[in-house]
Order: sequence, then C-alpha cells, then structure tokens
Amino acid sequence: MKTRLSLFSFLFFCFLLTGLAQEQKMSSAEVTSFQKTMANVTEVKTLTADFTQYKKVSYVKNELVSSGKFYVKNPDKLAWFYSSPTAYTMVFNNKKMTIEEKGKKKTMDLGRNRQFEKISQAIQVNMNGTVYQDSEFSPSYFYTTKYYIMKLDPVGKELKKSIKQLVLYFDKSTNQVSEVKLMDNSNGSTRFVFTNQKVNTTLADSLFDL
Repeated sequence: MKTRLSLFSFLFFCFLLTGLAQEQKMSSAEVTSFQKTMANVTEVKTLTADFTQYKKVSYVKNELVSSGKFYVKNPDKLAWFYSSPTAYTMVFNNKKMTIEEKGKKKTMDLGRNRQFEKISQAIQVNMNGTVYQDSEFSPSYFYTTKYYIMKLDPVGKELKKSIKQLVLYFDKSTNQVSEVKLMDNSNGSTRFVFTNQKVNTTLADSLFDL
C-alpha cells in the first residue's frame, strides 16, 4: 500500500510540474494587466544581446545552430552579426534590409518585401515594451511560470504566404523579449534565444550601415 501511495505521489508531483510548465491562455483581465506591465517598462532606446539561432528545415534531421550579436536602436534600426559557424551580417535600417556575406552585399527594399518589414517591426516594437498593434497580425496571449507569451498570427494575404506564426517570449523577471520564434508554411521554424541583454548603452549609427 505504501509503495502504491509513493508511486501515486510521484506521478501527481510530475503532473503538477508538467501543468506548471505548460502554456496557459490569459484571461481578458490578465491581458490588460500584461499590457499595463509592458507600458511601464523602461523605454528601450538601444539594446545589445548575444543570440543563438536554432533553425529547423524539413529536409534536415537536426537543427541548424548559429550565434552572434544582436543590436537594436530605436526607432528603426536592427542588426544581426553572425559569428558562428560563419560570419554573416543582416541589417534593417531606413526600411531597407542589407545582407553582407564574404564581402558581398545585397540590399532589399522592405517596402517590396513586407514580410521582412513586419517581422522586424514586431520584434522591435515589443522589445521597447510597446503594446503591439498591427491589423495584419492577430495577437493572442499566454503565460507559463517563466514567460509571458504573445502569438502573432498573420491576417494579411501576403504575410500568410511566408509566415505561419510569430511567437515572442517575454521573461517575467525582466519584461524583455528573451526568445522569438518564427514558423513558416513549409513546417520549418527559426528560433532566436537572447542572452546577456544590455539596455540603453551607446550605439553608433555607423553600426547599422553596411
């Protein structure tokens, strides 16, 4: 009998842990509270962080892992400096995306590639603690013991062609975005995990020029 009780207690404990770790949908009151919390976050003028990117593609069994530095300067500048496994730079500045790899540069007009524009806007706006508002995404809100979670489902036809869902994870201890996950329509995903975040340090504009 004692053995059965011990086994039952162990299973019940595991069930509780699993329940705590699972996502729970926010109520209307909890959404309002979350938005008020984000509105009171210290204004982020600049942000620096290390990032690790985990990419899943349908034709590769294991995740492709890369890492580097991430920079934000509001209102409209982002830069991704990849250092591993290869050097690669991607900059969003003045509604243009510039990519540099092996000394070669390519510039894309975000006005003609609105999916990239919307992705960069979603990341940047939410890192600044602003309540996200965009008619081309439908937001839903969840939480775990560690994170507030915002899921953005595309509404616009053009976005739906390339984006299945964009998910942002806010660390409850800092109220900053600590993870971003992009799921596409080919059953692939790209996940960014941010660490060593530094807010409002001086960043030169030249950092975002390629």
